[in-house]
Amino acid sequence: MSIHNEIEFENEVCEHLASHGWLYAEQDAADYDRKLALFPADVVAWVQQAYPDAWETIAKNHGKGAADTLCSRLRDSLGKSGALIVIHQGFDLLNYSRLYEDLRAQGSAM
Repeated sequence: MSIHNEIEFENEVCEHLASHGWLYAEQDAADYDRKLALFPADVVAWVQQAYPDAWETIAKNHGKGAADTLCSRLRDSLGKSGALIVIHQGFDLLNYSRLYEDLRAQGSAM
């Protein structure tokens, strides 16, 4: 097999990231939602861990559809505004504009 195949590069990147703390398993690709261009379970887990009060509100307001609503609104916001705007300003479901400040604070603590 040629070492110039894209899959070889992809495997090397994934192995490097995994060896530096990134949670990665080969079967993770099955969890990727192509329509949303997201890993929905990762998005939900992140919001639940980082913003438990916001997740509680989302779950209360949207019930069993909370995860789908969260991911759809995030995808719509990313498509409309782009990642930097969403990071800086949040998006309409969470209305959480402190996200950028939180990320900046984490970065300065490193």
